[in-house]
Order: sequence, then C-alpha cells, then structure tokens
Amino acid sequence: MQTRIDPLRPIVDLSAAPPRVIGVLSDSHVPFRLDALPQAALDLLAGCDLILHAGDLEDVGLIDQLARIAPVYTVRGNIHWSYSTGTHDLDQPEAITLKLGPHTLWMTHGHLSFGHTMVDKFIQFTKRPTLDDVNRTIIARLDRARPPEADIVIFGHSHNPCIEKRGGVLFFNPGAIVGTEHFRGESRRPSIGRLSFDDQGAVTPEILTLPA
Repeated sequence: MQTRIDPLRPIVDLSAAPPRVIGVLSDSHVPFRLDALPQAALDLLAGCDLILHAGDLEDVGLIDQLARIAPVYTVRGNIHWSYSTGTHDLDQPEAITLKLGPHTLWMTHGHLSFGHTMVDKFIQFTKRPTLDDVNRTIIARLDRARPPEADIVIFGHSHNPCIEKRGGVLFFNPGAIVGTEHFRGESRRPSIGRLSFDDQGAVTPEILTLPA
C-alpha cells in the first residue's frame, strides 16, 4: 500500500510483509562514469527482497534492470547538469519513507537541495574535508531533516560507505558503485550495502566491497 502525501516525498507502507533482506546501492553514474552496473553488484543483490538506490543513478533504465531481481525504490541525485543530456534521475522523488513493521526507513541522496550542493562544493575547496568529514556533515544534516519516527536513514552522495548509530538512529551509506579515487589522497573501493532483519526485527547492516 502506498500513500502519497507529497509526490516528491512518498510514504510506502510495507508493514504487512516487511522485507527480510534489503540491497542498497548508490551513485552508479551510468553511463557517464560507468558503462553499466557491474555484474558483481547484480550477483550480490540476488536473493534480496527489496532494492533501494540512494540516487545518482543518472540512467533510470537501471530501475527496470534491478526490478528483475526485486522490487525497487529510488530517489534522485544531485547531478543537475545531466538534465540537459536527457539521461538523469531528477524525476525520481527527493526522499522516500518506507514503513517496515517495527522500523521506519527514510532514504534521500544526502545533499537535500541544490543550495546545499553549492555549500558543500565551497567547503570542499576552502576547508578540504576528508571523506569521513563529509559523511559527518551529511549525517548531521539528515538527522535534522529526517521524519522524527525514522530509525533507519539511507543516504549516498559522499561515495564513502559508513555505518553509524546516532541517538538510536542507524545512518547507512552503502558507498558508491563507482567508488572514489584520489579524493584528497583518499580512495574507496566500489561497494553496495545490505540490511538484514531477523525474526525480532533487529537489523544487521553490511558493506559489501566489489571485487577488483
């Protein structure tokens, strides 16, 4: 059952049959930085009950590809320049809330707005943050913006995987399918994420690094 309070921020109720295993990916940037999703990523998603993509798909044709594995929910990314190419994900929601029985999951790309993207770029050039600094900034931003009932927050944007608990809320970034190379001397391997729920509803988050 889906209730659309706002088409840009839909609420989806999956409480009747909550997924036990959720595959999470972000920042695929197809076709501008990758020709296609790596087969290794698709193999790791096999067996998932649900797939979430936290934005910067760019090519929304990936949704149909992922939907052959499991139902898919996506949000838009922040790559606004690609709108002029006709290949972009800016028609996807800004954020989505999933009711998962005992949990409420909220997913957004992480930038929240074009204005925040510009601020982030300014900070990168002036303060030269590390990748972990970037995640800390995004988590603080999303902690303020999330629905109060959300106890799982999924985001991307930083290309830096993380699992962080803050005030009882799980903040989970699966990293980027394209990885990160030479950001201020730092690199991150391409990765996706997985959330597994047991019979009591406890969640286990994992970062799955793709083979070289």
